[in-house]
Amino acid sequence: MAFNDLIRGLKQTEQQLVKQLEGIRGAISSLEMGNSVSPALRRESAKGGATGVRKRRRLSAKARAAISRAQKRRWAKQKAAQK
Repeated sequence: MAFNDLIRGLKQTEQQLVKQLEGIRGAISSLEMGNSVSPALRRESAKGGATGVRKRRRLSAKARAAISRAQKRRWAKQKAAQK
């Protein structure tokens, strides 16, 4: 019985060390690639979930024009307040 307990303990320790090694390898590869992915995303990708790639939202031309107009109005207001 003691021998089986010893083997079971060694297998558990091996599994913990394998997890640590995967984390270390992930850290090394992200440093080599200059990856700036957050640690939370890196954990998800290690689990097989998110790949760590962010999708960027694109503004439509209409939305960009609206933002541009609004900013120009703000600048004009600031400029008028300075005078």
